[in-house]
Amino acid sequence: RRPNTLQEKNEALTLNLNKLHGNFDCSCENLNMQQSGPMFACVISGRPLTTAFKQKSDTRFVLDVPRPSTVSDFSISMLKPLPKSHGATIYFCLPPYKDWQYLGAITVDHPSQIYSAPWRGTIPDSTEGVQIGISIEKAEFIKNLQPKSQSEEKKKLISSVQGIAKDLYNYLQSFAKTTRMGEMLVLPPKFLDKWLKKIETKHKKDPYFWLKITS
Repeated sequence: RRPNTLQEKNEALTLNLNKLHGNFDCSCENLNMQQSGPMFACVISGRPLTTAFKQKSDTRFVLDVPRPSTVSDFSISMLKPLPKSHGATIYFCLPPYKDWQYLGAITVDHPSQIYSAPWRGTIPDSTEGVQIGISIEKAEFIKNLQPKSQSEEKKKLISSVQGIAKDLYNYLQSFAKTTRMGEMLVLPPKFLDKWLKKIETKHKKDPYFWLKITS
């Protein structure tokens, strides 16, 4: 049975990677590549597999994707092995092709990945194309990269934790009393229950109240 879905095509392509290696020479020092045949493949849901990446330099490849508004997801696969010390980072870029955004990476251990089209629903239907870029980088460099969406979510999480912690600190400070022993916190019974109720009330009025606390 011929593979039909993007997942099936991606699995079939991955299983046949060893058959597609061909002649390949990759130096870990400078990554000057002497290769026969394509280096990477892209499968877009509903479209045939393409290997039409344009090699811009020894380590840079770019694929033009027409009619991007109709793309829901796509897969990038490595057709020729890289040394374990390196991987291929995946990016995308919208017209006028100046701001490249990181999506993820593939390596010899994980030679293919499926991505949801991050531009879906954010560009006009009339957009003629987007570009998918691949850059070969050292593994140490790749470990420090994060897709923009993950980075923003991490920042929001840190900010929310800081805001809630500061709100609790301010609440506890309201119980500070000056005594003969100095300044002390005199906490009433069930003070945490009362604080949680205040948090719930604030959240109902303004779900992002904690942003104002940390700003």
